[in-house]
Amino acid sequence: MLRSGPWVILFLAIRGLRQYAFSTAVASLAIALAGGLFLGTWKIKEEAKNAFSRSSGGYDAVLGARGSKLQLVLNGLFHLEASPGNLSWEQYELIRDTRGVSEAYPIAVGDNYHGFRLVGTLAEMFEKHEWRKGRKYIVQSSVPAGRLFTDDAKEALVGAFVARKLGLKVGDNFHPYHGLTFKEEAKHKDLYVVVGILEATGTPGDKVIWIPIKGIQLMDGHNPETATDVSAVLLNLKGSAGFMLDMKYNKQGNVATLAWPVAGTLASFFERLVWFQRVLEIIAYLVAFVAACVILAILRNAMNERRREIAILRSLGARRATVTAVVLAQAGLITLLGIVGAAFAYLGIGFLAASVVREQTGVLLEPFTYDPSFFYVPIGMLAVGLLSGLLPALQAYRSDVAKNLVQQS
Repeated sequence: MLRSGPWVILFLAIRGLRQYAFSTAVASLAIALAGGLFLGTWKIKEEAKNAFSRSSGGYDAVLGARGSKLQLVLNGLFHLEASPGNLSWEQYELIRDTRGVSEAYPIAVGDNYHGFRLVGTLAEMFEKHEWRKGRKYIVQSSVPAGRLFTDDAKEALVGAFVARKLGLKVGDNFHPYHGLTFKEEAKHKDLYVVVGILEATGTPGDKVIWIPIKGIQLMDGHNPETATDVSAVLLNLKGSAGFMLDMKYNKQGNVATLAWPVAGTLASFFERLVWFQRVLEIIAYLVAFVAACVILAILRNAMNERRREIAILRSLGARRATVTAVVLAQAGLITLLGIVGAAFAYLGIGFLAASVVREQTGVLLEPFTYDPSFFYVPIGMLAVGLLSGLLPALQAYRSDVAKNLVQQS
């Protein structure tokens, strides 16, 4: 009598898959694409939301010209959008001296160096502000030693990402270029010297060249009538100041806009991308459905071509349950191969997404941190694979031994 232990079932399942190696590879690849895409869609969306929230630079709010709150946040904290307009220096001083405002730092934008944005601000920001709780900006130790810029000098403090990309070091000189997009013909006459390189923070500040705010305001070729204007004011608030200022600027006033709270503004941004997530999820489900159909087709074809072989196994003493288990084992093995492939697919998707986001925004994604989906998605994939093998398994279970023992001509 033929033994029907787990090792025999596994041996027969592997032998069957080897006979259909190409089809097995196609099915496993389809499962890998579905799993990798689904994991990437879910995990990277969640990680991007968390990463942008972590990378807000330690600010509660942004005050800027009348316009979109999201544009203010993206421009002021993530250095992505163009400024919606300017505020006067008096408006900065007014918000700075308002009760409940614990920190207020003006910024001015409008120039770049080889595509990396120049942001004018006060040296005080680097001395006092914590970009993350308990973490202040640190100037890298180098030879010669770096330091913060002086507010009245043509000096620059370079983010770690910019320094690495452009090869800038302490003592280097450069000419800024007008506008936020690099154009060779838009070079300013002003000459700046790099006095420090900041330690990496994993925030958009790493992709910025910081200079004194007067440097942006008084740059050669800029409009002298707006020489004291600022692009935005970065704020930290305490107590009920946020509600009070929201009422003052957003609900009653029409001069400026307060983007507060920053986390809420970013949440609204990601809500706008829900449709894109849904599209990717639908694609992932469709790919998974196709993969399930491929498994079903492979196993049904295998059953049709191996009827006599199954009948011989049955005549040697193999039980119906053994033959059924072999078919389900084949479905499970195909799915397991797909799950392994899905892990590699997600590694590639995660690495690519993190690299692109880092390059474009300076935000540091951590797509490989643990997420419950890393457990539930493979379990779901295995269940789908086994369900796909259920119909061929029932076909094998019901096969007629006497009829199938006859050699088909």
